Amino acid sequence: MKLNKQQPVAVGVFLIGLGLVWWLNLWWLLLPGALLAGAVVGYRQRRAMGRLAEAVQVGIWGVGLALLFLLHFVWPGILFLAGASFLARGREGQIEAAVQQMSTRFNRRTASRPVPMQQVQIGTSYPTPIAPVQPPATYERPATTGDTTRL
Repeated sequence: MKLNKQQPVAVGVFLIGLGLVWWLNLWWLLLPGALLAGAVVGYRQRRAMGRLAEAVQVGIWGVGLALLFLLHFVWPGILFLAGASFLARGREGQIEAAVQQMSTRFNRRTASRPVPMQQVQIGTSYPTPIAPVQPPATYERPATTGDTTRL
């Protein structure tokens, strides 16, 4: 089995996500997350093959079902989703252009934000060490002894 670089990354992200779901007890997010991931993968695959109409329909149904399961609005929502799917037929090119325009606008907005930074000068030379402080020289008298007196 030959692995490319994307497969281990996908498996690692999946395992981390599954660990977070287990740890935080978010099992209710598994189905909407799987539907959303499937929608993204299906959209990208069909778009890469040049099937634009299928890509838009897969995106509509995948994202729509993920939202419906997330909001617990499944059966009436499926009727709304089917209606939206029928209304989108024949207009997939316009929908694709709007999605691409929105994504480029979003990417441009996030990329153009200035990141605050602080310039720090880095030097390679070390300052000369400070010499230890010498105590001031004091004048000392020579010790003299006088006469010794016994008591």
